[in-house]
Amino acid sequence: MNLTDLTEQLAQARVDGRTLDVSAWRDAVGNVEDGYAVQTQLAERAGGEVRGWKVTALSAEQQRLYDATRPVGGALLAPFVHAAPATLSLKRYITPLLECEVSFLLGADLPPRAALYTRDEIEAAIEAVVPVMEIADCRWPDDAPGLLKLADSMGNGAFITGTPVKDWRKIDLTGTDVTLSHDGTVTERGSSARILGNPLLAVIALANAQPLPAGGLKRGQIVTTGTCTTPIPMRAGRYVGDYGVLGTVQLDMTE
Repeated sequence: MNLTDLTEQLAQARVDGRTLDVSAWRDAVGNVEDGYAVQTQLAERAGGEVRGWKVTALSAEQQRLYDATRPVGGALLAPFVHAAPATLSLKRYITPLLECEVSFLLGADLPPRAALYTRDEIEAAIEAVVPVMEIADCRWPDDAPGLLKLADSMGNGAFITGTPVKDWRKIDLTGTDVTLSHDGTVTERGSSARILGNPLLAVIALANAQPLPAGGLKRGQIVTTGTCTTPIPMRAGRYVGDYGVLGTVQLDMTE
């Protein structure tokens, strides 16, 4: 079986809401480039529009899970990105986990280049900060190799975007508190400080870890940086993420 076969299986598994058999595919993805090739094909199957990126493997320990020496990215595909307030059904997912994240809307392309991007250059390219939720939902079991999970867009199930905050430079992103409530009861508390002390640093890391699949970092895309709260299993009801000065994100889950 080849990478195109794997792409077809992953796409169908997402439609069906089921996991794939690891034993049939364990050695199908040999490196990060193979994983990115599958992501590119998945993007093409979904209409070609990549709305953003999730970044992971920000530490050397995490990078070893992907046989990598740099951070890696997962493409957020347009059909699975929703503006808040959103209503989704639990039936669409396998074992969904909810995460509250801080993301960044790009106002300029950040193409691969030999010289590293500086912090000033990345800040100049950011148009807004956006509070978001991710439903993490992988088409592989938990013990699957990291490279298979990379091919599966890093286990993205859905992505819910709040209102962009354009005057973001006045906000202290080193300590933005986040709370997550379910049907009015607070279930999780977290902070943007969980992401390298400042989630902006994750954007810089991803920009300097290219090339990425499907054309890489483009104007209008969102880069989401990792969860500020402990991921929780989802059930029916209303979830509200409160990001303080960044605003709120509402998600209603039906059975």
